[in-house]
Amino acid sequence: MRALAFVVFRYLLGLSRRTHVAVVSAISFVSLALGAAALVLTLGLLEGFQGTVREELRKSGPHALLVPVFGDKLPSGDWLSQLAARHPGFSFRKLERGVGWLLALGEAIPVQVEVVDGLSQVEVDRVLAAKGAIGPGAEVDLLSPAPVLTPLGPVPRQFRVRVARVVASPARAERGTVRVPRDLGRQLFPQGGREEVQVTVPAGQDPLVASQQLAPVPPGVVLRPFRELNRPLLAALSLEKLLIGLGVSLIVLVASLNLLCNLTMLAAEKRADAAILQAMGLSPQGVARLFQGLGLAIGVGAGVVGSLGGALLAEVLHRTQAIPLPRGVFAVSHVPFAVRPEHLGVVLAVTFLASFFASQFPARAAARRSVLEGLRRE
Repeated sequence: MRALAFVVFRYLLGLSRRTHVAVVSAISFVSLALGAAALVLTLGLLEGFQGTVREELRKSGPHALLVPVFGDKLPSGDWLSQLAARHPGFSFRKLERGVGWLLALGEAIPVQVEVVDGLSQVEVDRVLAAKGAIGPGAEVDLLSPAPVLTPLGPVPRQFRVRVARVVASPARAERGTVRVPRDLGRQLFPQGGREEVQVTVPAGQDPLVASQQLAPVPPGVVLRPFRELNRPLLAALSLEKLLIGLGVSLIVLVASLNLLCNLTMLAAEKRADAAILQAMGLSPQGVARLFQGLGLAIGVGAGVVGSLGGALLAEVLHRTQAIPLPRGVFAVSHVPFAVRPEHLGVVLAVTFLASFFASQFPARAAARRSVLEGLRRE
């Protein structure tokens, strides 16, 4: 094996004396390196944007929900305080949900009402504030579907409230949300709403992983972790990265075809050398490994250079904010890049596999050639 490595190294050094072979080898090396760099940049770009989306999801809503298995009420008892004691860094907020209407701009806007323990003022989210042109200090009417019997028949419960502030909207929210204190919630929903517990993981922890650490939960309670709450969007992001990554990987595939041509030409140039090595006792499998080693040396070297170059370029573009984005359209002001170590591993694996398969045909063709055929002068 050491002797084969030495021969591979000598062949690589000797390429410079063969101008046409050296040019084709250089083209193969550069094309594979460019393909690897393009794949690293693409994966870094997708991870940068998707990381921004995940961070917005983290900021805009709960990271997990605890909901009842049946009905609208969670089990009684001190199970929530025990769960909070087992996870001291997590934040637990129990609330009740209901539906109602908000009178604004001369119309009744359907809203989601959240009755939050410990809340002292009424809050609306940005979606509802935009629909009803509502700002802090505005007075609006809240209507509840729970009727009140009057001489004219049942009518919805109606309360005049003052909005204290506008808060962020949950991810992909379409219906506006109103958050009200417990005493007002009891008046809006005398029978109570659907209970749930919103869980927020500690800062600096990945909600995809940390939210699953809450299991097991008490009987009668269902845990809906972060991945389940945002399943459609997270699945779309994963599918996007997979498909675009496969598309860009075609660049490496095309470059590997160039490597195949290069190794075929090199095998033809070195047929006499291969025949002499066989005459000296090298087996056909050894000849095949020789040319496989040449292909892998060129391919892996190009993959390493291209991956490191792509990662360096991505880091420079991210730090210098060289590619700006329109203000107010995206959550960031520039194109973000985030290259992870696993991205480099994937790119190197793709380059290695492409080089390995590209070297199979020339290596087998060289191994099948007999000694007399290799030594014959044409």
